[in-house]
Amino acid sequence: MSTPFRLQVPRRIREEMITHARAELPNECVGLLAGVIEGGMGRIVERYALVNAAASPREFLSQPESMFAAYRGMREHGLDILAIYHSHPTSEPVPSRTDLERNYSSDVVHLIISLKDEPPLIRAWWLMENSYCELEWYWITDLE
Repeated sequence: MSTPFRLQVPRRIREEMITHARAELPNECVGLLAGVIEGGMGRIVERYALVNAAASPREFLSQPESMFAAYRGMREHGLDILAIYHSHPTSEPVPSRTDLERNYSSDVVHLIISLKDEPPLIRAWWLMENSYCELEWYWITDLE
């Protein structure tokens, strides 16, 4: 599979995602990562934490009001949604059947944070209807 872009995620945002995931335990967390695509590289600029309306340790459902606020913020800053992140509190950071079934776009990266072990493990995926493949991505410092 050819991927639309590679991804750069600032370390600051990595820490914010992990903090969000831990704060939502025992439930899954969910959020959006927004940025810009330049020369085949997607650079994350901003994180938008969403409310998990499902309040479940095995699935997430983005609350409409928090989604609306995130999209408004992206529009105000001229950013595009590049990735969705969510946590797996007790399992590996690999897409579940539910993750595949609820994927709304194969153009958005899915980062999954596993809190199963310490330190937390994050992996990134392109999801299709019945399959997935891992994404090439990078942690960057906030100054890059």
